[in-house]
Amino acid sequence: MITRIAAVQRELRSLDIPAVLITNLTDVRYLSGFTGTTAYMLVDIEKAVFFTDSRYSIQAAEEVSENIIVEIVSDYSSIYKERCSFFKKILLQPSCSINISSKIAAQGVEIYLDEKDFMQKLRMIKDNSEISLIKEQYHLAGTAFLRALKLFKYGTSEKSWAAALEYHMKMLGAKGESFETIVASGVRGAMPHGTASAKKVNENEPVIIDFGSRDIYTSDYTRMIYAGNDEEVLKVIDIVRSALEKAVDSIEEGIMCSDIDNTARSYIEEQGYGSYFKHSLGHGVGIDVHELPVLKPKSDFLIEDNMIFTVEPGIYLPEKFGVRLEQTVLINNGKPEIISSILDRYVYNLID
Repeated sequence: MITRIAAVQRELRSLDIPAVLITNLTDVRYLSGFTGTTAYMLVDIEKAVFFTDSRYSIQAAEEVSENIIVEIVSDYSSIYKERCSFFKKILLQPSCSINISSKIAAQGVEIYLDEKDFMQKLRMIKDNSEISLIKEQYHLAGTAFLRALKLFKYGTSEKSWAAALEYHMKMLGAKGESFETIVASGVRGAMPHGTASAKKVNENEPVIIDFGSRDIYTSDYTRMIYAGNDEEVLKVIDIVRSALEKAVDSIEEGIMCSDIDNTARSYIEEQGYGSYFKHSLGHGVGIDVHELPVLKPKSDFLIEDNMIFTVEPGIYLPEKFGVRLEQTVLINNGKPEIISSILDRYVYNLID
């Protein structure tokens, strides 16, 4: 955590601003290690102070890094009115509420809004401990999927499939899901974010399952269930698989994220399905399941070592079906290392 605080302090020096109030809870977690639900941090050039209330005093003592000063407050407004007022000017995050910023401004402090959100960019490059924790979640979620395959049954609801998967993730130690589990079968697969419904899953229709586990860090998978022989479904699966693999093969340090997106998107367009690929190609994964970098048209982020991000092209045909496949890569010595490989197939059959 020391190096993370030092990185924030370097940013403050470059901006010539003496302090930043960290109000984004994910950023507080990243800097301090605290996993509770209410906390703030005030970082200046010389020190970092962590604030929470008495409900979390024991937890803070156990979790917050030793190089950070912990203060238990009875009234959070004292942070804004007393501690922030020590500085002539202060940096605030984009997520900071108007209520908080107005209380600080009322103390005569000059407010600077961090429009570039430098914390997001700091979190984009993972350290070794983060990489290890993310890989653990990918192993956990992948193992849970393989176990849940034995419980998935045709004629039962999408919700029951999601419940089976979530059960196994938690039994393996996950605190919860990275996001609401998507199980979208048949025509519902044409909705890119079709969360599990009461619809019964029918045999021989394609099923998109998008899921992930969460502890301190997260994971994100998309796999499909399909045992049919519909020529169009098989064709679209093959196109999406090829687009994904071409995109992964194109990845190297220094390439722009938009170029990776273009590799997949151009191939899908060449196959006549360009208008049915409706979202960005991928996103970073970390404490939050959606982080920087974003792989999309016009994204100017350059690929760097120790980035972790998804590659997940999809084709969605209204009133028919959808196909999405996904891998997650770590940039390791300039090249992509697939960390979602415990699920070594894109499309699975049910296990009798």
